[in-house]
Amino acid sequence: MQTIKRFFTESWLAKLVSLAIAFAIWHLIQSNLEGTRRDVPVPGTGPVSPARTPAAEDPILGPFIPPPLPAPVPIPVPGGAGVVPN
Repeated sequence: MQTIKRFFTESWLAKLVSLAIAFAIWHLIQSNLEGTRRDVPVPGTGPVSPARTPAAEDPILGPFIPPPLPAPVPIPVPGGAGVVPN
């Protein structure tokens, strides 16, 4: 009986503060869950929207688009008889 009494009477301020923090966190989570019901979208059940890809002329994409490659140049292969275009 003495250990139970000592458990509640020692460092009661820290226990009270931790209880208040736990209650505040619980209340914050509970208040965010009450008003919103979020349904998880299931693939194939929603409206189909056409796929949209950005145009190559967009100025934002300009630095990332490599310049067009020149015509294939024949590369001589040492010891080879022919040219391997690629």
